[in-house]
Amino acid sequence: MKSFSILHLRLIIYIELIVVLGAYARLNLKYALLKQTQAASLRNETAHLQRTKYDVQKTMRVIFYKNNTKTLEASAFDDAYNIKGSGCSPADKFAIVLHGWIQSCADEWSISLIDRNYYRGGCVICIDYSVVASSSYMRLYTNFDTLAKGITSIILTLFRQGFDPRQGYMFGFSFGGQLASAVGRSLYPLHVIESIDTCDMAGPGFDPIAVDHSKAGKHVQCFHSSGDKGTFIYSCHRNIMLGSCGLKQPSVVSQLHLGSHGLCVDIYINTFDYPFYALNSTPPECLSFQKGAKIPEGYTVGYEENFDEQIVGQIFVPTSLHYPYNLSKKELQQLSKNYG
Repeated sequence: MKSFSILHLRLIIYIELIVVLGAYARLNLKYALLKQTQAASLRNETAHLQRTKYDVQKTMRVIFYKNNTKTLEASAFDDAYNIKGSGCSPADKFAIVLHGWIQSCADEWSISLIDRNYYRGGCVICIDYSVVASSSYMRLYTNFDTLAKGITSIILTLFRQGFDPRQGYMFGFSFGGQLASAVGRSLYPLHVIESIDTCDMAGPGFDPIAVDHSKAGKHVQCFHSSGDKGTFIYSCHRNIMLGSCGLKQPSVVSQLHLGSHGLCVDIYINTFDYPFYALNSTPPECLSFQKGAKIPEGYTVGYEENFDEQIVGQIFVPTSLHYPYNLSKKELQQLSKNYG
């Protein structure tokens, strides 16, 4: 009887062991299948990302201008541009122009800015990603890193061909302003672009993430014109607050199609031809998020060939109701008196 009990106990233990081992085997099988599924999913996702990157970058165009004349257009995938064919020389100054959402290098402001760069001299390169920019803002935003890497690759190609970052200037409007900063920061500190100007850098999708835009180049100045579409991250060497505290432009009442956001680039281009005088103190109705710059008498803002490193911080520049949107010295003095 005792032997039977021991045998019975052993049989029970054996059966339980079989059950446990079976369950363990099934668990291992499930785990192996899960790993295979996850690996396949990861491969598919990687392939999709690579395909997306290729699809986006193959639509990007690099357009060269010399003496206000378009001289060469090439694919962003071509890393051996015929520089001689473009009329540009690696010894020249060069400018990079980056557009915003639902825009292209053929937009009126792009052409106007390219024309103004004639006075600067050298070569102007507009990078066109309008195929992606013409769709929804969300699609453009999700491709931000891909675009930034593509633009960085284009600029590195220029450097490999002898272009000097110390001779470089980059301009970006809205979404293009965020790209200019990201590209500059990805090149830093190995390659430091001499000068970067941005116009009402886009806020949606980017704020409130704190970014040090001053790391994008040696001299970074950012023009701010709207409170609905522009960023609230004021970390450039200069933050130029246009109109009402950089949040709204008086001229928006007559330029509804542009809005305060769109007016930024028009004002920036007008600074090449008209003086936009800065106040020497912060207006009482404006909040100061950065140390105010020490403004000398008669100081004007805009593209600055020789950046004055003594003038950094927030700069307030009132604008007017009508084109070209600047105030005269007399009007500025009267406004300063009103502030007391």
